[in-house]
Amino acid sequence: MIGRWAQRFATAIERPAAAYGLVVAAVAAAVGVRLLAGLLIADPPAFMAFFPAVLFATLVAGGRGGLLAVALSVVAVVAFFLPHIPAHRLWATQHVQVAMFAATCVIMVAMARALRAGILHGVTAEERFRAAQERALDAFVIVDAVRTGDRIVDFVWSYANPAADRMAPAGIDGLTGRRVLSVFPGDAGQLIFERYLDLHARGGPDLLETQRVIDGQERWVRTSGVRVRNSLAVTFRDITEERQAAEAVRAAEAEARRSRDEFEHIANATPVMIWMSDASTRCTWVNQRWLDFSGREMAAELGVGWMDRLHPDDKATWRANYGESIAHSDPFHAQYRLLRHDGEYRWIEGFAAPRLDEQGELIGYISSAVDINDRKSAEEALRVGAGRMRALMETLPQMMWANRADGYCDYLSTQWLAYTGVRAEDHLGFGWLDAIHPEDRDDCRRAWEQAVAGTLPFDVEYRIRRHDGVWRWFQGRAAAVRDGEGRATRWFGSSSDITEIVEARRDLETRVAERTRELQESLEERERAEAALAQAQRLETVGRLTGGVAHDFNNLLTVVIGGLDMMLRTPNDAARVTRLGEAALAAGRRGERLTRQLLAFSRRQELKLDVMDVGALIAQVEPLVRRAAGEAIELSVRTDPATGASRLDGAQFEAALLNLVVNAADAIGAGAGRIEIAVDRTTLRDGEVGGAAAGDYVRVAVSDSGAGMSPEVLKRVFEPFFTTKEVGKGTGLGLAQVYGFVTQCGGAVTIDSQVGQGATVTLLLPAVEAPPTVIATAEPQTFSAVSTEGAKVLLVEDDVAVRAVAEGLLIELGCEVQAEPDAPSALRRLAEGGRFDVLISDIVMPGGMSGLDLAQAARQARPELPILLTTGYAGEQWGAAAAAADWPILRKPFRAEQLGAALRKVLDWTSETA
Repeated sequence: MIGRWAQRFATAIERPAAAYGLVVAAVAAAVGVRLLAGLLIADPPAFMAFFPAVLFATLVAGGRGGLLAVALSVVAVVAFFLPHIPAHRLWATQHVQVAMFAATCVIMVAMARALRAGILHGVTAEERFRAAQERALDAFVIVDAVRTGDRIVDFVWSYANPAADRMAPAGIDGLTGRRVLSVFPGDAGQLIFERYLDLHARGGPDLLETQRVIDGQERWVRTSGVRVRNSLAVTFRDITEERQAAEAVRAAEAEARRSRDEFEHIANATPVMIWMSDASTRCTWVNQRWLDFSGREMAAELGVGWMDRLHPDDKATWRANYGESIAHSDPFHAQYRLLRHDGEYRWIEGFAAPRLDEQGELIGYISSAVDINDRKSAEEALRVGAGRMRALMETLPQMMWANRADGYCDYLSTQWLAYTGVRAEDHLGFGWLDAIHPEDRDDCRRAWEQAVAGTLPFDVEYRIRRHDGVWRWFQGRAAAVRDGEGRATRWFGSSSDITEIVEARRDLETRVAERTRELQESLEERERAEAALAQAQRLETVGRLTGGVAHDFNNLLTVVIGGLDMMLRTPNDAARVTRLGEAALAAGRRGERLTRQLLAFSRRQELKLDVMDVGALIAQVEPLVRRAAGEAIELSVRTDPATGASRLDGAQFEAALLNLVVNAADAIGAGAGRIEIAVDRTTLRDGEVGGAAAGDYVRVAVSDSGAGMSPEVLKRVFEPFFTTKEVGKGTGLGLAQVYGFVTQCGGAVTIDSQVGQGATVTLLLPAVEAPPTVIATAEPQTFSAVSTEGAKVLLVEDDVAVRAVAEGLLIELGCEVQAEPDAPSALRRLAEGGRFDVLISDIVMPGGMSGLDLAQAARQARPELPILLTTGYAGEQWGAAAAAADWPILRKPFRAEQLGAALRKVLDWTSETA
């Protein structure tokens, strides 16, 4: 427990004058301590005496008091205790020391403020605990074990609240500090000791109802306990009166059931006819004598069915008399003729007594149809039965209520009135809704309206205000009494207190939410670890890719640089120069192919996507594929006619298919084997194939009968420069290129293989419903007759060396060239009005304006100007503009004949459209 001194000082801020007076006193005391230290020792520390003062001030007056103490301490130190030193060293010594002292004190204030908050919290918790236990109805004790060696021989009460002390035996003034066996000697104490010993061993919690003999009287006690560290926390309550009340309730219920059974037995055994109705004159029950009289079933008599047997001449008189009686809730007496089962009308003298609730409201009639001699006895019997039914409802523990068929409340039990403390007339009708919590009122009203309408049952949880203003949770249920046609004639309901159940459920929901949050945090931590692992794997792949690229390009550059070096050393040896030049050119072309493979793997190659019939495209390339497979291998192509089309680049697809067939042939080896290309259409579910969304796909599967692949190889097949072929037999970019192309088209690639069972590589290409582009058959290539001689070319290229080479090639083709380094310069040249026959521009250029932007601006300025774009890698700039662009593309690196062919094609197209 926290000491009273801590409470007094921690709450001193509630008296500001005293609090700030203590702050000033603490600083003054620190000044005095510092002065005393100066008398005892030479040059004592200037600041040490003020730290306790700041701490004390914060604990007493809070954060503001602490900061005030810091300010006063700084002033005192500067004024009295800093040594006088030369002016040029003043900032470097005094001010730095004072600043550090102030900063340290501010940190101490923050820490002490948190400590003070903890003290106040502990004080509050202690006071709440004491207040709760002092006013608690249940007894609460804390019990410690008394040991002899390792054996527990007794228990001692270390704490007992007032309720526990009141339950102590006579002559015992408080339980705290006393032992169980000394307070309860004999069997009673032994039973308590054994119960505590069992609880100490099992840990609890438990809930028991036990019988104890206290002061010579047998008492029933409900007790619950739990082990808390080495102590036991136990609550208990004397429930003797509760058990006696429960026994009384059970006896009353049994008596009520017996009375009800007796009533029905008497009613059925009586020689008179008896019937009951509700307030709307509808019959709700008839006795067996009535049924014997009518010769019909109960359902036929209920409601207004019995009136079918009333004589036609008596119906109007009976309705008038009965209606008048209902209007005034008066007893009803009438004589009328009723048809018996044998077809005879008999005179019946009916005596009906109104059934009223305790508020005097009519809820129906109990009537007897008898001869004149049996009239009084039958009426009295029915009245007694009604009283017993009312008594039964009043003894139930729930709050009971009854409503008319239209939902109007006309009866509230005494339990309801005692709980709410409101008069019955204030809650009848729909006034009972005023007792419902405002947050639950609309839902409760809506549920009751739906129940009355017959759409939903009434089973609702809501809060009801007790007479002392406390809101408690109740569960309301209601059932309808229905006539033979299923219509509700009466509603009976109850409200049961479920406050403890609701609180336990909320506690469980809170625990579930906490556990869910912990699980979510665990999953997030796992995702972060997996992301870190994936990042490490990507870095490893990038490293392998970088090494492979460097290796292959170094080989190519060795050929190019070495050849050029030897050409410069012996420029007059024409044959050698030619041979070395051809070798360098071949190396450059291999570098070009390597670059295209890398772009395909990175999914950054420029694709010209068209809607193409995949089956027709494979049929067109089939001869080339068969030659690549070789004559020793049996190659079959199986295409489903309903395959359909996909959006792809035809040339890149042919290259990917050829790559897969070559790999399959290499896997089969020199012997005979089989390769199958199967094409069909399939539908994927979400998550069925990694990287592929749900939808329709064109599936191209290439299967071989080769050696297959191990699981280790399957994990790495798409890695760049990974190959299982011999050195010099492959670059390791084949499957990487296929993977990059298919992924760039929006599809996915899967491989299924086992060692010794061949392999199947499946390309999944998104299917489209648009009509496919017609695949033209191969025709002899014709060359344009258009000459490039004298053509005026506007060349735009940012790279100086490339611009110089391209300009030289164009001049050799007979063109007049105007070269510009960027797009803005080219636009200015066009704006000056110069005449040009063609615009040739690189796509990727600096300055914020790409070749595509230049082409679009040039088309707006000069729609008739032909445009030729060049690129080695368009990157993200190609994007969506490529789908709408109709400008031809010349890919770098290019040779003179390629440039000339592209230029003639552009000029030829212009001349045809002119």
